[in-house]
Amino acid sequence: MTNSKTEVILALDVESRAKAENILEKTGDDLQWVKIGLQTYLRDGDSFLKDVSASGKSIFLDLKLHDIPNTMTKAIESLSSLPIKMLTLHSTAGPEALAKCTQVAKEFLPNTQLLAVTVLTSMNQANLNAIGVNIDISKQVDNLAKMSIESGINGIVSSPLELIRLRPQLPSKTIFVTPGIRPIGSSSGDQKRIMTPKQAANSGANFLVIGRPILEAVEPKKTLIEIQTELNL
Repeated sequence: MTNSKTEVILALDVESRAKAENILEKTGDDLQWVKIGLQTYLRDGDSFLKDVSASGKSIFLDLKLHDIPNTMTKAIESLSSLPIKMLTLHSTAGPEALAKCTQVAKEFLPNTQLLAVTVLTSMNQANLNAIGVNIDISKQVDNLAKMSIESGINGIVSSPLELIRLRPQLPSKTIFVTPGIRPIGSSSGDQKRIMTPKQAANSGANFLVIGRPILEAVEPKKTLIEIQTELNL
């Protein structure tokens, strides 16, 4: 397992539980963090999360909760029995919802870090304009990130390209989790705002969410170790 300050989170978004378990077996003890998203959670449920946690992994549950404040807080209460270390909320739910979620999480998920999603890494300026947000994408990310941290959220999920700008603006204890990571030579897929692992680490990322470059590798463990080695250089 790597001792790098910047840790890798494997995005375990695959088409079956069997494939997910196969990937976990192949990566073994070199992998500490696993992201379980909406697809996997809805299909495999609480039992899979508990099994993954029992194997020694740390779980990042990426549900991107977004609803009225009462519904979001009740959702957090419903997750209280699960061994999750990080949980995502959409920052666009607004300051009231985020603040209430922060308070409820202190009681029901005291060991879980709440993370706010700003602008999805699949979005570019044209996509943002298409949904009626007509300010620069970087300004939108800044506004949402500041509002989230002021509401008590522990960390931010955003493109690695925003890290170098956001780090000085937010408290030093802010956790930065960055998807949109592609090792040199990897396909960008549907991610539009990307960096290499080393670039993101140098920009201040605490965690790198990496999926397809590892999941689709002929030797997933070898690819994971190569990324961890790059981070430690």
